[in-house]
Amino acid sequence: MKRIIGLRVQKATRKDVYQIAELSSEVAKEGIIKEFKTEEVSELISSEKYYIAAAKHDEEILGYTISTYSWGKLHILDTAVKRDKRGMGIGKILIKHLISHAIEKGLLEVYCEVLAKNIPALNLFTGLGFRFKIFSTLLGGFYGLYLPIKKSNELIK
Repeated sequence: MKRIIGLRVQKATRKDVYQIAELSSEVAKEGIIKEFKTEEVSELISSEKYYIAAAKHDEEILGYTISTYSWGKLHILDTAVKRDKRGMGIGKILIKHLISHAIEKGLLEVYCEVLAKNIPALNLFTGLGFRFKIFSTLLGGFYGLYLPIKKSNELIK
């Protein structure tokens, strides 16, 4: 697996809004994630209810993840990586960043929903220790996955 030297993951800022919206639009065409318009990304970044992390190389955003705080847990809403940068571990680095963030916040769990047809994402989350909680036939089928925080401490080291 090719790695990107100099990749950093950090909380997204207002100057990242346009690139995140642009990447969201690009990846949404694949039918896997929701498209977030520039105005929506701007609102989410400004809200304390949401946490957006961006994976950057120099100033270029190669991936992002959008999450929200819910019931003492961190709910991952969307994760996207540029098509030509996939398979380099960017998604894994982003999710590990979210797990660290949840630990810092004292949250109980990190959870997400993944479309059944999105095998790479299912492999990513289960490879990080997420467990299956539910399966729904809505929206063509999706899995609910969760990771208790006490178990995730092992992943961060």
